[in-house]
Amino acid sequence: MIVGLLHPGEMGASVGRVLQGNGHEVLWASEGRSAATHERAQAFRDASSIRELVREVDVVFSVCPPHAALDVARAVQGFDGIYVDGNAISPMRAREVAALHPRFVDGGIVGGPPDEPGTTLYLSGAEAATIAALCSGSNLEPRVIVDASAVKMVYAAWSKGTAAMLLAIREVAQRLGVEEEWRLATPELAEPLARAERASATKGWRWIGEMEEIAETFAAVGQPAGFHRAAAEVYRAS
Repeated sequence: MIVGLLHPGEMGASVGRVLQGNGHEVLWASEGRSAATHERAQAFRDASSIRELVREVDVVFSVCPPHAALDVARAVQGFDGIYVDGNAISPMRAREVAALHPRFVDGGIVGGPPDEPGTTLYLSGAEAATIAALCSGSNLEPRVIVDASAVKMVYAAWSKGTAAMLLAIREVAQRLGVEEEWRLATPELAEPLARAERASATKGWRWIGEMEEIAETFAAVGQPAGFHRAAAEVYRAS
């Protein structure tokens, strides 16, 4: 298949390389993109514009920050191929995207960029099996399930939500002058805190929208949304 990759960031470009390695041609559109994006996408064929890209491809993959997912989907509305949303969005947001693309596949990526093994691509929808076949046998392990966005939300609610809580606790301990004693009392938190600090420094800006999507997911099923609204504030301040 010919696959179009929309706005390839670190994760999207890695997904593109996996698809390329499985024998699929990958296109991207350079119009209006930054020099950093050009660098990440240099292995892919440049269709120049989004308009030209959708004319050529069978499948479109959207892998972007969650706050942009709906706008990206609108930008290619009318595309008649399979539209895969691989973003960290709520099930409600996924339904909004699905309303724009009849051949919609809901995706959720759990793990780091799949240049190395250990990343799972959860897929839902009538054509999920078709997309699973694209990356079968690669570092990006496909799993066809009932609700990919829901899995992504509950996974990140724990992994990134608790990281935000650790950062907030560390900040409180610092301001109260007891950080050293807190660290001595909780030695098991040293490595998780270090990971949270590293991740927040480079990716925290992306996680603001993700925490807000998780908060909406919690609220939709009658659970407190405040945990992850607060986590969004922590990442906003990082």
